[in-house]
Amino acid sequence: MKELADNADSTPDKVTVVTISNPPTRALVPRVRSALKQKLRTALDDGDCRAIVIAGEAGTFAIGTGLDAIADSEDGAPDLGDLCDFIEDMDKPVVAAITGPALGNGLELALAAHSRVGGADVKLGAPEITIGLVPGAGGTQRLPKVIGGLAALRLLLSGRAVNGKSAAKIGLLDALAEGNVIEAAKVQALKLAESGFASLRSSKRRDRLGDGGAFLEAVAEHRRVAEASALDAPLRMIECVEAALLLPYDVGRGLEMSAFEDLVVSDHSQALRHVFGAERRLIAASRSEGRVPSRPLNVVGLVGARGIGSEIAVACLDAGFSVTVAERSDEALESGVTRIIEHYDAMLAAGKMREDQVESTLDRLNAVCGFRTLANVDVVIDPGPTISKSLVSELDGVMKAGAVFATGTEAVDVATLAAVTRRPSDVVGFRMYSGFRQNRLAEIIPGEATGTRALATARALARKLDRMVVTTGPGPAGIGQRIAEALHAAADICVEEGARIAQVDAALQDWGLPLGSFAWRDSVGLVRSRRRTDDADLAALLAETGRMGRVNGKGFYLYRQRGRKGVEDPDVEALMDAERRRKGVNARQVSDGDIRMRCVSAMAGAGAHMLADGTASTPSDIDLVAIHGLGFARRTGGVMFAADLMGLVSVRDMLMALSRDNARLSPPSPIFQDLIRAEKGFAALGG
Repeated sequence: MKELADNADSTPDKVTVVTISNPPTRALVPRVRSALKQKLRTALDDGDCRAIVIAGEAGTFAIGTGLDAIADSEDGAPDLGDLCDFIEDMDKPVVAAITGPALGNGLELALAAHSRVGGADVKLGAPEITIGLVPGAGGTQRLPKVIGGLAALRLLLSGRAVNGKSAAKIGLLDALAEGNVIEAAKVQALKLAESGFASLRSSKRRDRLGDGGAFLEAVAEHRRVAEASALDAPLRMIECVEAALLLPYDVGRGLEMSAFEDLVVSDHSQALRHVFGAERRLIAASRSEGRVPSRPLNVVGLVGARGIGSEIAVACLDAGFSVTVAERSDEALESGVTRIIEHYDAMLAAGKMREDQVESTLDRLNAVCGFRTLANVDVVIDPGPTISKSLVSELDGVMKAGAVFATGTEAVDVATLAAVTRRPSDVVGFRMYSGFRQNRLAEIIPGEATGTRALATARALARKLDRMVVTTGPGPAGIGQRIAEALHAAADICVEEGARIAQVDAALQDWGLPLGSFAWRDSVGLVRSRRRTDDADLAALLAETGRMGRVNGKGFYLYRQRGRKGVEDPDVEALMDAERRRKGVNARQVSDGDIRMRCVSAMAGAGAHMLADGTASTPSDIDLVAIHGLGFARRTGGVMFAADLMGLVSVRDMLMALSRDNARLSPPSPIFQDLIRAEKGFAALGG
């Protein structure tokens, strides 16, 4: 593997250009660092060399995190922090010529140079916070001294990258090159050789520190936000930046390294890195799925704009599709279209769209009463959560040949719906979730007869809507639905044993759910059970009393005002007490820890069964559906990762206890015993 280009020689202008090359990752792994330091030593010893430029190859400077820096460790390879110190302490000026991304370790390397030159298209940033880490090579100590403490906090805590213009504005770039970046960097290097550069050693600079009082006030505010986030890394990042402004560099570097080493082994960072890796693998896998061509996709039909239908309509319009919304009644149609228009009115009021853009977007919206206008669309989306077989049959009679029917229903499986059509190969499950704009995943659920072209079309549609795509195996329900069913069953058991409804929801939100189980069910609506059993099914119990959730203002909670959070209802607690008495259950104290253990175990148990029956291909697919579909916090890592953290023996034993008394939850899959015997976790199953 070529690790450094051979053009590390003095040019006629007496500037040595050292080019970093480590395709395709561009990470500063030990081999690259060793070669880079050797080339820099050679340039330092070269009497004809007056200055040095460090550049990247093929449009990338360098990227990576501290994890890359310690990977594939080799004896004698310099630590990245030591290499950065070596560069900063060199007696010849060093200029970083930045093209493309300089992220993570790449930014730290650039900060060690005495000056930075880049083009308008550069991306400079420290993404470590997004995987629960802090920079590990002096980044938290140099950055505040280069751009100021407040700007450094914003950059480090956001994890976002800035472009060349923004970088120049805050002082991260000393020169914005309009032409050849390396040539501009050479000019800058020679200027420093003439004028001196001792004051530009980043770790020793004090000229950008500004008002210490204002900085400490900002630190206090950032700390309050970080404490509320329930994450470890933001607080440690703030401590490091604070140290950069108050303590000697060597002390601050030691604090930064201690923070990095602590965070690497923390549950939160491991979870965030797991999710990041799962996302990358899913994206890589999706590239190979594009070999089967999709059907033409220009016009999308929606069977109503109820529920998340209006959100799907907006996403389709934003993606450039023409959209036809069809409903049975004028009232239902008006309600759905009103929600769509309200969205664009809000975009206009916020200055995110111009009036002409809103008008041209809404010109592509066609809203009609009756389903005959769906005859000319390329794909019909049923937003779910329910649809009748008679309506599916009616739509089948209207849709043109080759049009795909994408159903989001949870009430009937795809195979059953396909059986009432003349086009079973064109019927596919297409599952979106509440909070559609935040939860950026589509779950594609094929039926047994779904054809490859229909599957490819559903995937293509999801990607045009800017969704991640998880494709399940054929089955009666998708991944998200089965996770939710297990969660709700376990939550009901907790309440039946004595926990309060609000306590269960609070414990689950504290763990990382966007809504607790009961508030979640209220938001989608409570449904009467067709067949009552003695197994805890509290949603069905409440629905029988006329409590349907938010839709009629009362479910597990009372909703006195539209859009407001529900409040506890004494009548519901009385109903729970009566149900316990009916079953002869003596209420007891259930701790928040017990609630989380039961609910996470139940979800992981459902996940294991999905792996066994082929619904899910990998544990990480299940975790991505939980996070990007159901809205679980990234810091959880998803349900299968969480099970590994809890310990599979404990999870298995909990599942055995839960399933013993409630048929809504299954006994643990044999996968648990196989992994326990092998002393492995779900991570061993790949992903």
